[in-house]
Amino acid sequence: MRWGHDIHTFRYAGWQADPETGEVRLGYELVGDSGTVSFTERIEFGPFTPSETFRRVIDLLHLAAGTSYYKLAAPRRVVSETPVPAEVAAYVRELYTNGLAEFAYNNDLPHVFDLDFVFDASAQHAAPVTIGERPLVAVGGGKDSLVSLEAFRRGGLNPVGFAVSPNWIITDVLATSGLDTLTVRRRIDQSILKLNEQGALNGHIPVTAINSLIGVAASVLGGHGPMVMSNERSASAPNLVWHGREVNHQWSKGVDAERGLRTALEAHAGITDGYFSFLRPFSELHIARMFATFDTYDHVVTSCNKAFRLSGATSRWCGDCPKCRFVFLAMAPFMPRERIVGIFGADLLSDAQQIPGYLELLGIDGHKPFECVGEVEESAVALDLLRKSAEWQDAPVVKALADAVPFWPSGEDEFVPSADHFVPPQYRRLLDALA
Repeated sequence: MRWGHDIHTFRYAGWQADPETGEVRLGYELVGDSGTVSFTERIEFGPFTPSETFRRVIDLLHLAAGTSYYKLAAPRRVVSETPVPAEVAAYVRELYTNGLAEFAYNNDLPHVFDLDFVFDASAQHAAPVTIGERPLVAVGGGKDSLVSLEAFRRGGLNPVGFAVSPNWIITDVLATSGLDTLTVRRRIDQSILKLNEQGALNGHIPVTAINSLIGVAASVLGGHGPMVMSNERSASAPNLVWHGREVNHQWSKGVDAERGLRTALEAHAGITDGYFSFLRPFSELHIARMFATFDTYDHVVTSCNKAFRLSGATSRWCGDCPKCRFVFLAMAPFMPRERIVGIFGADLLSDAQQIPGYLELLGIDGHKPFECVGEVEESAVALDLLRKSAEWQDAPVVKALADAVPFWPSGEDEFVPSADHFVPPQYRRLLDALA
């Protein structure tokens, strides 16, 4: 019998802030027949002067970060007594049902799609507020955020590089940018690790929503402008359908999640256009082509999640995960072979052992991996470009995959920006420069 089998309710237990230390403490409880288990998450902003807008953003952060603790037992009931507008309650429902869909799928918990939410959704909309002008650009270490950072820099907007709990990889990237930076530390309650050892449930959460709201809160405290993400349009594509519901590893990076978070911020905190994804109009391939136009970050860039997670890791790319395979495939058509091999430290398309992983990316063997990778069509278009390239057409992986692809998409749509985005008008000139 798994840990927490008797837990029937997840409850939001309020939050507190200490402006002198700069710490915000988020409280949660799992309530069961045998007692209550309490958790406290700490967000370290540094000393600050609180405002009503900041408090309201923390209300939203408190709600989003709760998914980290709910998932330990996944009870059927979720209770919050914080008064919020109906739009916020609707957004939080989406965070649980869609943001935890992969978690539900991997743990065979279809009831997560139909939870009993008890919210106080009676609050009125907040009065509109004005935010600053200097944008915070979230930096994760990969090609996407670096394209955004450079676009804002070249556009003369003097962006601030932002990160939550940066590791050595992100620290190096921020230092290479030469821009001003702002970081915030998120400290998850460490009892989670002990409970996982005892059999508590685990799995993917909508972490992008959590980090985004931390960024918005930091922006409010510092008088900065919008929190700018670099989520592309491919993030909205699901991995599979289960129990009639789409399961998308990247849901919290997708356009529907962005719409919901923006709506929640406007309704509860009065912030309009304080959060958006700058690269939403573009495909992963389009962004890879943009990244290839500058080499400033070749020695520090990485999108490999294994490198981020491995304790004591010194390599930026593991060279053997879906993310490494996809990014290599996406970049290869747009830069010399010598350059991309130098970035990765290996030639993945010369390694026949990579073929099974690439067959997954192409949708030929299994579903698209639960990773932040592009759509199946993008992988096929990239491969098509490589099989027509004199530099790549004889690579063992390219030859093997080309024989396995049943048909070739035209690829034209991959380089046409989508109109489905929330980039504010004052930033669209930067989009035009990229496109």
